Amino acid sequence: MKKIKHPRTLKLKKNYIPKKQINDELEIYKNGIFNFFISKILEDIENGIFTPKMERINIEKWKKTHCTNDSLNEEHLKMVNTKKPIIQAEISIDKFEIIDGNHRFEKAFRDGKKTINSYKIYVEELIPYFYDQKGYECFVKYWNSKLDEL
Repeated sequence: MKKIKHPRTLKLKKNYIPKKQINDELEIYKNGIFNFFISKILEDIENGIFTPKMERINIEKWKKTHCTNDSLNEEHLKMVNTKKPIIQAEISIDKFEIIDGNHRFEKAFRDGKKTINSYKIYVEELIPYFYDQKGYECFVKYWNSKLDEL
């Protein structure tokens, strides 16, 4: 009997070419071999090319279910704007992680805020924002292998 493909199976593009950005500021979220092009995501949002879902995150609830970043720069923390949305992305199936805005999240928490705005990016939307082809190819294989386990 042939196994039915999961509807969220990603199709590997042989000629995947990472996006190029216009501005000079380069920001990458590194997660092992998976490098996401944060500055290009932000550039595309700002230019209206990409409109991810907006979601308010309950800070206390998030902290109970997610690991937090211990390596925060305390000096930078003082200067961040918690009104600017953070970015959460689906790195594994139905699990989202903050890929941009850990300092904003932590400052909002320390300031006693209940929620923070976020852009919620699903894996299908995240695919164009891999920084390099190798990371993209490895991620597609990883993602599809996890779907096969369901």
